[in-house]
Order: sequence, then C-alpha cells, then structure tokens
Amino acid sequence: MRPILILAAATLAPALALAACTKAETQDAAGDVREAAKDVGQEAKDAANSPAIKEVGNEIKEAAGDLGKVAKGAVAGAREAATEVAEENEPEAAKTN
Repeated sequence: MRPILILAAATLAPALALAACTKAETQDAAGDVREAAKDVGQEAKDAANSPAIKEVGNEIKEAAGDLGKVAKGAVAGAREAATEVAEENEPEAAKTN
C-alpha cells in the first residue's frame, strides 16, 4: 500500500505544481525549454561538423582498415600452417594404410 501512495504522490506533485503556475509562467517555461533545445541542437551540429570529430572518424576508418589487413594476414598464416601440418602428416597416414 505504501508504494502506491508514494507513486501517487510522485505523480501528483508535478501536476499540482504545473496547476499552481500562472499561464504566463507556463509560457515562459515553455519558451525557456524551446530555447534550450535550440541551443543543444546547434551545439550538436557544431560538434558533428568540427574538424576534431572528423579527424577521429578518419582515424577510426584507418584503424579499421589496418585491422582488416592484420586479420587477413592472420587467416593466410593459419591456412599456410594448416597446409604444412597436413603435408607433414600425409606420409605417416600413407604408411599406416
């Protein structure tokens, strides 16, 4: 029962606070929220277009390319090693047959 009362109080408190605001205060708060959203949006655009972020993106692409080359080399090395082991063990398999 107690959690229900706490939940009800938590739900009603903002509603009562909003009801207690005058229309002018509500409009002023809404304007502040819109202005803050514009500021955040502009800052996000600025950050996305910044040279530093673009450089980080280029470095990530370069690192991914390097990783691909290393992985490709590792696969080729493993394939070569497996072939060598198979060739070394091939005569033994022929002897046992």
